[in-house]
Amino acid sequence: MHLRELELEEFRSYRRLSLVFSPRGLRLSGLNASGKSSLLEAIAMLATTRSPRSSAERELLNWASGAELGFPPFARLRGVVDVGGRAVELEIGLQTDPSRPALLRKQIKLNGRPVRAMDAVGVLKAVLFSPEDVALVSGSPAGRRRYLDLTISQLDGAYLRALSRYGRVLAQRNGLLKSFARERVPARSPTASGQLAFWDGELVAAGSIIVAGRHAVVRRLGELAADRFRYLSPSASLEIAYRPSIPLHALEFEPATGGADASQAIVIREFEARLDEARGEEMRRGVSLVGPHRDDLSFSVSGVDLAAFGSRGQQRLAVVALKLAETTAMSEAGGEPPVLLLDDVLSELDASHRSLLTATASSLSAQLVVTSTDTELLDLPELAELPRAHVKHGVLVPT
Repeated sequence: MHLRELELEEFRSYRRLSLVFSPRGLRLSGLNASGKSSLLEAIAMLATTRSPRSSAERELLNWASGAELGFPPFARLRGVVDVGGRAVELEIGLQTDPSRPALLRKQIKLNGRPVRAMDAVGVLKAVLFSPEDVALVSGSPAGRRRYLDLTISQLDGAYLRALSRYGRVLAQRNGLLKSFARERVPARSPTASGQLAFWDGELVAAGSIIVAGRHAVVRRLGELAADRFRYLSPSASLEIAYRPSIPLHALEFEPATGGADASQAIVIREFEARLDEARGEEMRRGVSLVGPHRDDLSFSVSGVDLAAFGSRGQQRLAVVALKLAETTAMSEAGGEPPVLLLDDVLSELDASHRSLLTATASSLSAQLVVTSTDTELLDLPELAELPRAHVKHGVLVPT
């Protein structure tokens, strides 16, 4: 899998961009705020239909766009992807509503036809690694859940559908719980039990797919990341663990031959039991306290919690190992390596770890797009086959 072409129109600092990629990738230099990160953001967004840098998609538009023609502000992203030797076209259009400027319209197309986001996610698979990703270790649980969702959604359409369904059910259930809390309805009253039964069933049905999917993917990512970390730091060991809000001890002893159905059955049983236990507290507080929206990941090195006690350098190496593991996991699942995007990360590493990262990335046979403010960092031997370009104020120039 590799990206053949990328077109951007009125996307952040890019007024117009048309770029043809080598199957090997690209080395891109430029000063800060020149457009390097925006280019990688656009590629990642074509893979997931969501920006990895901003949850407010209005920030992606050039607000001067369309003014000369009387159009409302807009942005367009288009990519042509080689998937198993076959060209597939992805396009995302964003435009404000003239009558309601606060409303943003979003259209996604696959080979020229409008589709739902879930039909486009994962057509292009991409792994983005930027310096801000150290927050996967030190930041909030919400950031780690978002990372899991963006990663697994590229691998599993059923997961993405369950995630969408779960969000809708959770909102409905929370609304019901809030009304019960306001009216002081007893937790075990027929009214509460009768009305919650349906939403509990829906929550468990969608949530069990999410939890089972996260458990399986994190287990594999943990194995792969531990292996990669040994090359980066031979004297220490990395452990990445899934911390669900539902007790899943039984899954740890599940035979590998049990399969997804067996895992999901265990999750359903534990989810239902935990919901029953939490009923009183949920009714009192008016919010759902159990489910994948409360999950987390933990990182430890040689038994020491990285978030609380790890150095910045250790946290960064753990994320390097995780991103390399993610690339391998996507290759295993899809039969082709994803596009690997390294956004100014070489400057964050010492010379030894830079060489290890680029050598390992090259060995994965993935298309590699790497950026840096320092052109000398792009001269590593492992990157020699990649074409070079320089970006300034949203304009690319081959070098």
